[in-house]
Amino acid sequence: MPKEELGSRKLNQIFFLVIIICLTAVFISSFETIFAKARDVKRRADIKTLVKALDLYYDKYGFYPESTDDWRGWDLTCDYKNFGSGFLEVLEKEGFINKEISDPINDSTHYYRYQKYPAGSFGCAKPFYILQVINFELLMDKNGQGICEEMDWLETAPNGFTIQVFD
Repeated sequence: MPKEELGSRKLNQIFFLVIIICLTAVFISSFETIFAKARDVKRRADIKTLVKALDLYYDKYGFYPESTDDWRGWDLTCDYKNFGSGFLEVLEKEGFINKEISDPINDSTHYYRYQKYPAGSFGCAKPFYILQVINFELLMDKNGQGICEEMDWLETAPNGFTIQVFD
């Protein structure tokens, strides 16, 4: 086989290998986006489930559960089992949720949190609770609702989701 033909064949093999590597990289990065999107969908579904469970609790007792953890008053999903109390434990114990609910990653940057506030807090006349997804993996265009005279709750979770419900 002539030398030129051998060199051309090697270049073709290298070119083919480079194309395969590039396609593999694109394929892997697409999967990461798909998995991030799936985790974000779960976060939205969990929040809907929690709002329903909180409403059922309210229907039964006439008030929303107190927030009991001592991290600045917030009940956090990333550590609620360590505290042994919290709104999730109350909802689970009462049968309003039947599974452990937590963020798919559930670490210090991806978690859910809940806090109940009395009337007059942050300029809001009525008692209310805030339920938040702290961080989505992909950018979200609708971040929920939650505002008091002295606090815009959306600013506390800018790439998350906020729900504010008044008693």
